[in-house]
Amino acid sequence: MFLTKLKLQNFRSHAEVQLNFKAKLVFFIGENGAGKTNIIEAINQFATLKSFRDNSDEELVNWNSNFYYIKGDLVSEEMNKTIEIGYSKADSLKRKVKLNGEIIQKKQDIIGELKAVVFSPVDLKIIDGGPSERRRFIDSFISTVNRSYFANILDYNKILKHRNTLLKKKDFSQSELAPWDQMLVKKGVEIAKERARVIEIINQIYKENLAKLSGEKDKFEVVYKPNVANNDEYAKKLAERVSRDTHLGYTSVGIHRDGIFVGANGKDIIEFGSQGQKRSTVIALKTSQFKFIQNQIGEAPILLIDDVIRELDVKRREYFVNLIIDCGQAFFTTTDLEGIQDYLGNLEEAKQVFVIQDGNISELS
Repeated sequence: MFLTKLKLQNFRSHAEVQLNFKAKLVFFIGENGAGKTNIIEAINQFATLKSFRDNSDEELVNWNSNFYYIKGDLVSEEMNKTIEIGYSKADSLKRKVKLNGEIIQKKQDIIGELKAVVFSPVDLKIIDGGPSERRRFIDSFISTVNRSYFANILDYNKILKHRNTLLKKKDFSQSELAPWDQMLVKKGVEIAKERARVIEIINQIYKENLAKLSGEKDKFEVVYKPNVANNDEYAKKLAERVSRDTHLGYTSVGIHRDGIFVGANGKDIIEFGSQGQKRSTVIALKTSQFKFIQNQIGEAPILLIDDVIRELDVKRREYFVNLIIDCGQAFFTTTDLEGIQDYLGNLEEAKQVFVIQDGNISELS
């Protein structure tokens, strides 16, 4: 997959930007705060409809405007595509998404049209952020290759919200609760099965990646820890905890409480891992995401690498370059190219460099 054109209007710090990409490796160079990451953030919007920095749509709008618009032209082995995303503070519909000029009504009809993997300093929250961040990481990239899974996640969250609303009322009957329980179990078990399948695959790739990164020193694994094992246990626990959940005002059992263990000998990495081990684990997990998507669709996703490479030691940097060789296209942000060229090798000629300074973006010849 290849991004050939990018247009931004009033997106973050960029009032008006039009860029053409013709290289496998695209670098955005500038000082901190120049707006480099904003470019990466915009590209990732086409993949997930979300900011990887957890910014809301309203926060993505340029300070001097009340709307943003982004457009990307994609080339893949299957077909060429154009994705447009617009958001207006004043519009009652708020955000509109188009694929090849046609308005998309449902999120699941656009997620995965562009498949991208982000490497960013904020990725450490996958480890330090606890179970919810790990679930979000897994759910996000499964959704890009499995739209029925994404639809199930959306449905599950809606059902869960309805059940929680009923619990907060406190004066409900069992007959009111039963339909929500049945739907929650049905959707939850489907989600759990796919999580278990994918995490088993991811674990094997992760262990291989981590062995390379750590020189065989770190022997960690990724293990799925479901909150409920099957339909019967799910239904039973929901029934047993009605009183408790009513008191709490929310549903305390289900796949939204699943755990994902990363570590060794029963100890999670969050308990003992050094910063170096955590960084290696995040890179290994993200690379596993890349490899999983590549194996599923038979095509490499786009890499979005936000100010990461310069922070890595020699071993991790060399590992990163090997990953880049396998990708279809990679976008980097960095303050300068010093030292990076030494690792590009034969890829040196396959790069474009854009400089961001004083709000302007110019391509180096």
